[in-house]
Amino acid sequence: MDSYPPPQQSLLDDNEKKMFPAKLWSLVNDPANDSIFWDSRGEDVIINQCLFEKQVLSQGCGLPDTFKSFHRQLNLYRFKKVQDSGVKMGCRHFYNPNFKRGYPELVHQLTRNTVKNRLKTFLAGGKGCASPVPLKNTMSVDHSAALLILTVHICSVIDVQRSFFLIVKQNNECSNLFSTN
Repeated sequence: MDSYPPPQQSLLDDNEKKMFPAKLWSLVNDPANDSIFWDSRGEDVIINQCLFEKQVLSQGCGLPDTFKSFHRQLNLYRFKKVQDSGVKMGCRHFYNPNFKRGYPELVHQLTRNTVKNRLKTFLAGGKGCASPVPLKNTMSVDHSAALLILTVHICSVIDVQRSFFLIVKQNNECSNLFSTN
């Protein structure tokens, strides 16, 4: 094994340990677990799929019970398959710039890759929104169109709320006209 200092598990509080990235961090840093480990640089996570399914996923440890579902979780947290390595000896390599050996504080920066999170990042002017915001039943849409659709939706909601409050206000005024003092 490597001569790196042991992972600083104390940086992950109990709530964060329930999250997928924190569970992944615990697994990859567990020296007793030989089905998932760091590459020599400490940047890629290497998973021996068959062994991982037998030793980890089948044990019901709060992770998905199939590798396909586990892989989907990795994708949701923006882990990328390392293409150079491919599948060698049943091992798959995954990379995320916020998941590196010896840097548990980076785990806090991992967020699920959802439309809502991508849109928040985009609206905040961040670069974390590398891909266009997908909309239902479309392949993709550019950011200006997504922003326009969101703006129209927000305006529609605001108009409905205004209309509701105007109706309530008018009803209150009408009821005041007919009420006896």
